[in-house]
Amino acid sequence: MGQPKKLIEVAMPIKEISAESVRDGRIQHGHISSLHKWWARRPLPVCRAVIFASLIPDPLDENCPQIFKDAVELLIGKGANIVDIYRPYDDIPYTAAVDKMDDNLRNRLLMFIGKFSEKYCKLGEKTASKEVLTEYSLIKWENKNNETVLTIARKLIWVAYNSIKKSNVTDLLMEYDAAFAAIKSAELNLYSSINRQRLTDPVKEKELFLRDAINFFLNRMPKVFDPFAGGGAIPLEASRLGCRSYGNDINPVAHIIQKASLEFPQKYGKPIVYDKQEFIKLYGERIWESQLLENKEIRDGEAISVRIENRLAFDVEFYASKLLLNVENEIGYLYPKSNPNEKIIAYYWTRVGICANPSCRAEVPLLKQFYLCNTKNKQIHLKPIIENSTINFEIKSGVIDGNGWVARGNLVCPCCGNTTENKILKEQFVNGNPKERLIAVIYEGKKGKEYRLPNQLDIDILNQIPEPKNRPKESLPVTYTKAMAFCLWGFNNWGDIFTKRQLVALNALVDGLKYLESLSIDEDKLYWDAIITYLALIIDKIASRQTSFGIIDIGRETIVDPFSKQAIQMVFDYPEQTPFSIDTAYWISLFIQNESPNFNSSICNNASSGDKSQFENKFIDAVITDPPYYDAIAYADISDFYYIWLKRSIGSIYPLNFSTPQTPKSEECTALKHHFDEDITKAKNHFENKLMQVFDAIEHQTSDIVSIMFAHQSTEAWTTLCNSILGSRMNITGSWANDTELTGALKTDKAFLSSSVTVACRPSQRQGFGDFKMVKKEIEKTVAKEVHELYSLGFRGADLLTACFGQAVSEFGKYEKVEKADGSEVTVADLLEMARESAFNALLKGFDGDDFTKFYIGWLQLYGFSISDFDDAAKFSRVGLNINVADLFNNHILIKNGNKQTLGDFTQRLSFNKNLGERSNSFLIDQVHRAMALYKGTNRSLLLQYIERTAAQPEGSFWRVVTSLCEILSPGSDDQKQALGLLTNKDSLIRESQILVKDKPEQTALELK
Repeated sequence: MGQPKKLIEVAMPIKEISAESVRDGRIQHGHISSLHKWWARRPLPVCRAVIFASLIPDPLDENCPQIFKDAVELLIGKGANIVDIYRPYDDIPYTAAVDKMDDNLRNRLLMFIGKFSEKYCKLGEKTASKEVLTEYSLIKWENKNNETVLTIARKLIWVAYNSIKKSNVTDLLMEYDAAFAAIKSAELNLYSSINRQRLTDPVKEKELFLRDAINFFLNRMPKVFDPFAGGGAIPLEASRLGCRSYGNDINPVAHIIQKASLEFPQKYGKPIVYDKQEFIKLYGERIWESQLLENKEIRDGEAISVRIENRLAFDVEFYASKLLLNVENEIGYLYPKSNPNEKIIAYYWTRVGICANPSCRAEVPLLKQFYLCNTKNKQIHLKPIIENSTINFEIKSGVIDGNGWVARGNLVCPCCGNTTENKILKEQFVNGNPKERLIAVIYEGKKGKEYRLPNQLDIDILNQIPEPKNRPKESLPVTYTKAMAFCLWGFNNWGDIFTKRQLVALNALVDGLKYLESLSIDEDKLYWDAIITYLALIIDKIASRQTSFGIIDIGRETIVDPFSKQAIQMVFDYPEQTPFSIDTAYWISLFIQNESPNFNSSICNNASSGDKSQFENKFIDAVITDPPYYDAIAYADISDFYYIWLKRSIGSIYPLNFSTPQTPKSEECTALKHHFDEDITKAKNHFENKLMQVFDAIEHQTSDIVSIMFAHQSTEAWTTLCNSILGSRMNITGSWANDTELTGALKTDKAFLSSSVTVACRPSQRQGFGDFKMVKKEIEKTVAKEVHELYSLGFRGADLLTACFGQAVSEFGKYEKVEKADGSEVTVADLLEMARESAFNALLKGFDGDDFTKFYIGWLQLYGFSISDFDDAAKFSRVGLNINVADLFNNHILIKNGNKQTLGDFTQRLSFNKNLGERSNSFLIDQVHRAMALYKGTNRSLLLQYIERTAAQPEGSFWRVVTSLCEILSPGSDDQKQALGLLTNKDSLIRESQILVKDKPEQTALELK
């Protein structure tokens, strides 16, 4: 029997995954993103879905073991629950027509991964984000620790990887239950031991017993590896699904984040019982008294012990409070209060530019705008008061008109009206020590944040700030202006981006941490190191809001770090947050509590991937990874911000990880030209060679599937990805698109959806040289089959094309090389074109209509309304259609845009031809576009007359075109709204149009108006 395909190679619930991924970007409480900043971390729902689908076979594959099919039927089949919660859709909710999904085992697995709720199926986009998926969906945020749902997933993986050992599914699942129960029993035995922090022999024996139970379980589960682990999302989810999980990253900052997210919570975030004497010795009488009575054991009317549900979270909060209190006692005087009860949140500063007008020379605060807060229900602003060349402010409530005094780096003087150009202003910064001005103080009021002008105490203390004893001298990447444009303004070292008071505070925090580290309170040094590591991460989070490049998000009234654009941009105003808030520790504690229920920690390595000797040949069962992409993100350069503080705070705990002056850059898998003497060719070659090296090692180390997430879908991105995969003796076997939400411009509420692709691939054997014509026929055949199968699952548009492209590459990748008749080699760009053409052909085969309408629908599926090359129109007009390209432009199907073109929407087409769709022989798309325009208009009578003439038959071609448009137009677009309006009201429109005709009197005489 051959090897069955994995589920990820044949189908994925991409709409459901995308919906939960968009939501994932907005979750904060307990989310991995709340632990520490990392860039481009993959959404957890995508990771969980991809890992799970990569580890289980497709139950409809002819080679799928019967025992796995039995497991699917038993665990999520019709009889698995009283309510059939994983029954496929009666009507796929994201298609316009009524599409019933087949009830088979494959589709039930898709529904288990993610299924839209009944509420969403009725209300659509109006549904609250947390209610979009059913409560039983694997990828739903709320199910991260749901033992019922996770047990189903783990059991299915268990059966998939142990199917050759048993023939009876009941016996195999009983073995799972026994192995898992042994872990739970060992946990209970250890965690109920009083004062287990004392490493006595009985405690050590219980710990060993637990480790053995966990290892026994993991030895029966697959080994999953992420060679670019970054922020740790993939190993975290692999661990959650019960796999033995490995992660590599060359960046020491990423490695520390991984230890704090993938190792420490799972190892140490467990219950502990202290007797009263031991607890008071560790934490004091006051903390003993603050513990809830229900957590204490009472004997003879007196509490004798207490149970702490999460030792690690408790200790992190306790020692963080201790650290912050000690530092506040030391330097609190630098943050004076107007009254003893005032709680200052932050100080609002602005840099100052000098007007270049010699007769003015006003010192102008470089403000882009005047709002301190501009939320829906609250507007607070600075009102300028200008006298001659002196500028002061008042703080007022309400709306303020007018722009600020700096735009695009140019200063417009409010005193004389002169413009000081960017170049001159920049010289002021580079050549001297530019002034900064404190203009507001933010403090905690009775109804949230309040704002006041600085008083004399606030001003006087600035002259009493001592010179920082440790100003970081590590170099900034001054030539990397793409992401570090602020360096052009005279900032050369990392220490330059902090003010004196900020540096005094951060140095005090580091010194306080070092003091706590020296106490070595716990017998278990590794546990104590974990606590100190979390305290270092807290300092990191404080540091990110203790720079002169922080930002106040006035729309949300929050302070954010400088990295929301994966870079540090030049800013002229910034908040200086007070460093004593315990909130930072709370967020980290919440994350620990969220991840602690998992018994399974990951194995993290601070190493560059690509070393074949790291694992034995075919040791790893599956690789799931999200590699970097060219120069999209300079991980090493921007993470130096954190590296310089981690090196100072925990460098003694991790001496090897922080042995270099700054983060290692030469081996990073990126294409950053400033690392290669500004030579972009060298930089690209480095990236492509490094990626190939890593994939080559993966092929050696992996016995089964490799799933790769890639955040770019350009031809260049596909070329790089395919060349790296095919050049590493692997072949792509499936590909899927997913949407994730990324925040747009700072200080706005804008967001945009970014599509990423996941490809599945396997080690493969090549068959020598392939003939282009033969391979093209195979691609057409494979893509046609893929279109047919995926269309029935609701795949449309770009989602369908992405899936088709993976199948096209799979045919191409069977050969060492594919050559055309002239001997030239077929490229990945050629493959893209073949996949599009094949998908276009397959889509149009089942479509009944004129060629122009076919072209419109097919083009919309593949390109949408994006700009495309003229050659593309010529190619696709020849794909099974009898169309002259010039006619596409003459009929405004395509609209010229220079030497390129876009598809015409209904508004554009009507603007070019006001009689569009009026002729009796008009194209179907013309008729539909006129109907859409009439539907949007106000004359219902005209709409009904038009429906009666062109669309009176409910099953006619007109309505099939409307249905197709509804399915592939972008949700929320004007075209989609009007098409959906027509389709939703189809029955009533046809009925009313017929009544209108019947009621219309026959004209017997000329009507004069």
